[in-house]
Amino acid sequence: MAERIVSMHAAYKSGKEIVDAFLSRPNVSEARNVIVLIHGYRGLDDGQRAVTRTFAKEGFVCLSPDLFHGRVFRRPEECAFQKTSLDISRAVEKIIDSVLYLRKLPFVARKKIAVLGFCTGGGLALYALARSRSFGAGVIYYQSLFPDPEELKGLKAPLLCHYGTQDPFTTKAEIELFQTALDRYHKKYEIQMYEGAGHAFLNNPQLRNEANRKAAEDSVSKTCKWLRKFFS
Repeated sequence: MAERIVSMHAAYKSGKEIVDAFLSRPNVSEARNVIVLIHGYRGLDDGQRAVTRTFAKEGFVCLSPDLFHGRVFRRPEECAFQKTSLDISRAVEKIIDSVLYLRKLPFVARKKIAVLGFCTGGGLALYALARSRSFGAGVIYYQSLFPDPEELKGLKAPLLCHYGTQDPFTTKAEIELFQTALDRYHKKYEIQMYEGAGHAFLNNPQLRNEANRKAAEDSVSKTCKWLRKFFS
């Protein structure tokens, strides 16, 4: 049964900046495990907020940092421009800095924190996992930002990765290159493929055809089961 949740604006400091965020959590007093969710190239939009709520209803404290400073983009060329203009290192710092903030909250279980990213956010999550020990596990949804394989040497945390077979942005060739790098460096990972699903099948409600809906439901179930095992 889905838990009752409360959702709200959040904010934390990263360097000299204040990073706004969206936080959803079960409306209970006991501490819960945490997921930091990284949005795709549209920004912290309604789809990202909905996904944040989805995982909160499953029992997790969920924080989605806003890496685009309140801006949300709709047109594909605008979205792509923001992704290709992004200061990757600074974005990764903002993601990592969320952990110190979260550990101060009274309803957060402090031992382990996972990071989960969609599209551009999937690639940023990989960078955060490779460059920091702040996160103990990573869930990657169809990354469309591809770190150099050398970056993946730094990965220590296990990965669960989700992809659609009909994704024009995260192609089979890109998935195979990624898998080859993970194998080369002896990383622990699982890859889940969803037949007929396209890109953004979870975080873009506008693309919810039957295959995408099934992929969204199955991937959430698998992610929650995998994370509960990690947090146990």
